Amino acid sequence: MNKENLNQRIKRLRKLNGYTQKELAKYVGVSHGSISQWESEITSPKGAQIQPLAKALKVDVVELLQGTGFSSNVESGPLITGTVPLVSWVQAGAWKEMEEVNFIAESAERYRTTAKVGPNAFAVRVVGDSMTSSTGRSIPAGSIVVADPDIEAVSGKVVIARLDDSSEATVKELVIDAGRKYLRPFNSSFPTIPINGNCTIIAVAKQVIQEL
Repeated sequence: MNKENLNQRIKRLRKLNGYTQKELAKYVGVSHGSISQWESEITSPKGAQIQPLAKALKVDVVELLQGTGFSSNVESGPLITGTVPLVSWVQAGAWKEMEEVNFIAESAERYRTTAKVGPNAFAVRVVGDSMTSSTGRSIPAGSIVVADPDIEAVSGKVVIARLDDSSEATVKELVIDAGRKYLRPFNSSFPTIPINGNCTIIAVAKQVIQEL
């Protein structure tokens, strides 16, 4: 079986979202002819078109380019698997300790996910620009991160974590280098945070959803 290329992926995702070529062109800000040429493998989208294209197709940039979604960080999963509670960052920060987790999960707004997640999974809406990047992986403000607390956090994973001096959780990439651990933002303007027993990893990101 041949590996799907970018042009084929654009066509598949467009159909999956129920768009015509003209509709997708409008969302991305390009001509109908551009979409037709991409899907016909005559040309490919340019760098500046990748982010709006990924947003329109409801995938992250890496999933669009490579078909894997944040490398090992995010799995595509089946088309529909269920819903998870959308919680606040304070609730996310205390997710593992709260006795009322089930109550919150039942009463919270539900968010549909296509990721393969366990029964304790939840979602948060990203605020701030620390994970926004103009190149490579990016999780801009407003994105929905679906996370699972029952998955092991290893180096390179995007995680939901809470520093001991804060009641709120944050989303960062977990980096383990020579035995040392860090929380690294995708935005190089923000500092990398060393972990020295001052941090609790709450959950591992399984899916990032960018709404139109």
